[in-house]
Amino acid sequence: MNCLADLPYYLDRVLETFQEREDRHFLNFATQRAEKNRILVIEAPTGYGKSAISQAIALKSLEEGLKCVVTFPLRTLLEDQLSKFRGTLRKLGLDERNVGTRYMHHADSRYLIRPITLTTVDTLSLTLFGIAPEDFEFAVKHYDGTLTRSMGHYLFSRAMVLLSDVVLDEVHLLSDTTKSLNFLIALIRIIASHGGRAVFMSATIPKALENILRREGEEIGLHITRFSEKPDDKFLEERRGKKYEVNLEKLENNKFERILSWIKGGRRDGFRKSLVVFNTVPEAIEFYKIARESLDMPKDRMLLLHSRFTGDDREEKRKKIEELRHDEEYLMVSTQVIEAGVDISSNLFVSDLAPASSLIQRLGRFLRYKEEKEGRVHLWYEDEKGKKYKGIYDMDLFRRTLGFLEGNEVRFHDPESYQPLLDSVYDEDSFNPKDRDIKELIFIPTILESADLAVKTFIDLEGSFVRDSTLVPVISSSLWHEDMPLSELEKFLVPMSLSTVYEVRPKEMLVIEGDKISKKSTEELWHRKKEDVLKYVLSSKFVTFIVEGDYNEELGLVMRHEKDF
Repeated sequence: MNCLADLPYYLDRVLETFQEREDRHFLNFATQRAEKNRILVIEAPTGYGKSAISQAIALKSLEEGLKCVVTFPLRTLLEDQLSKFRGTLRKLGLDERNVGTRYMHHADSRYLIRPITLTTVDTLSLTLFGIAPEDFEFAVKHYDGTLTRSMGHYLFSRAMVLLSDVVLDEVHLLSDTTKSLNFLIALIRIIASHGGRAVFMSATIPKALENILRREGEEIGLHITRFSEKPDDKFLEERRGKKYEVNLEKLENNKFERILSWIKGGRRDGFRKSLVVFNTVPEAIEFYKIARESLDMPKDRMLLLHSRFTGDDREEKRKKIEELRHDEEYLMVSTQVIEAGVDISSNLFVSDLAPASSLIQRLGRFLRYKEEKEGRVHLWYEDEKGKKYKGIYDMDLFRRTLGFLEGNEVRFHDPESYQPLLDSVYDEDSFNPKDRDIKELIFIPTILESADLAVKTFIDLEGSFVRDSTLVPVISSSLWHEDMPLSELEKFLVPMSLSTVYEVRPKEMLVIEGDKISKKSTEELWHRKKEDVLKYVLSSKFVTFIVEGDYNEELGLVMRHEKDF
């Protein structure tokens, strides 16, 4: 098992490949801590370069003949980091094929087998519990009693996680729900019980979450290293020197017009690198279409980002972001996918309000680079009732964030300034891990006979060990045609949460019958129990839902009759 000795040496090699190397004293401090602590949580500000630690651990694992699994809560973050990991290996004269990925529709590192595998937390959880995507359907059939032969790969699947160094980036995203926090704590305990090593990283760790992690990790030696332990004065001085005003405003019927006025005003004042963040996909699409018609700027300097693009189009947008980074004028309209790992900056930042952790992450895309000195921030909110703001965010967290911002000035580039915001919004009641559920997850890897318990738990958790709803493939009705082969069809699939699919209730789906793809009505499917629906859509027979909507590479999937959740 990798002892991570001399990790600062590997960090130095990684940093030497960067185009503009800057000394980051805290990164060295954190890697030294990683040598001494088997389970380490690292907190450092957005834009500080924490991903270099992931690359250093991966490089060390590779050169010492071991394995490393680098895990991301979001596919967009994984896809952004993949090119950087491979680029680093190329610059070091190493074979970039040592880096592979494993996530939805991308399986060049099956069972996380490559020396360095970049994966999502969803795939990590399935593999850890012995029902890797490669084996999942067989495991379900075994659970149902329709397959009697041994599920022989489940031990190999677990070993691919437990014998690897595990890095989990943007770990704060696993504290958003009770389910994801349960998994995080179970993962920490399982890795520790097997003598493994793991590093978890984030820019936003409230004190309340730190207290919970410390208690949960007390017996296993979990250590938390904060930027404040070894502050980088040069970095802080540069960040605190940025000049900007934060404007907070309630918007009602004239929302899009008001946002357009902020962009136009910002451009007149010299702030021409604009980022606008919405909390829902339909709103982001609608505003982008309006902006395309209303703003006098080159259309190739405008970009829309959200979760409903095909894999190929997401890759093209990643390349476009790389191109825009070097321009002095652009407009990027996005949803929450911008929050983690997207290396872009702005000097005019406009965003719908979100709970403190998400808001700070978003503002990591504002005046991100050293040479950027001045900018402007506009935050808006709307009057909503119910348990969820925009159907997404906990209303209590939203209101606490709003209340703090109304009464306090926050400098979002200074951790000493935004930490009080985090600690005001999140108390320990905001994080509600369930000890019984955690113990049930920990129990799964102790069962050697079969993967049945893992499948049962997975189904009981509605198709995800981590998320409130599992992701399933959909295709726009405007793209699919009767003669489309499976190889072509797969290029047009878009991931969507099953909870959203339940809301829109597609009327048709594609399934494999014999050696061909057939279109079937879904009417009977929606009358089944949710457990049976889940089993069906996760089987190899199911291909995709056909949703009423249009698709193009610029706007992505535009649903018809979808309400703003």
